[in-house]
Amino acid sequence: MSKNEKVLVGKFGAPVGLIGEIKVNIMTSSFTVFKELKNYSNFDESVFWKFKKINLKGNKCIALLDNCFSREDATNLIGQKIYSNKKYFPPTKEGEYYIEDLIGCKLIIEQTNNSGEVINVNNFGAGNLLEVKIDNKKILIPFNKENIISVALNKKEIIANPIKGILDL
Repeated sequence: MSKNEKVLVGKFGAPVGLIGEIKVNIMTSSFTVFKELKNYSNFDESVFWKFKKINLKGNKCIALLDNCFSREDATNLIGQKIYSNKKYFPPTKEGEYYIEDLIGCKLIIEQTNNSGEVINVNNFGAGNLLEVKIDNKKILIPFNKENIISVALNKKEIIANPIKGILDL
């Protein structure tokens, strides 16, 4: 799987109980999307994981892997990132984008024609923020209708009109 086909979908957390169950911090749009993926691996695909079960207990995802038989086995997984192949994800609806598709896009500021590159997408709880590098400075632009005019993934281009104050550096 090439780098652009890999999507970070989760990270192993703390063990749960004694039989090898482990918390999974999911990084997909929903628990259902995570659970329905067809493969799970580490970044370089030197390790593939198969889940015997994946459940939601309260708001926590708890999983049991095929080869995880004890708390010690689960402890060895703590902090490892879980990736899957983009082809296993459901198609996006109009106006929805996968974060991996936005990273690397050229962002053009409509009013000044300045441009930069989207280097990350962050979410601190109030919505997605495009982290953009413009003239060796990093700025955060809310990814919403007030700030983003258009997204053309086929051109890897985003046109933005940030609200007053965002570009004041």
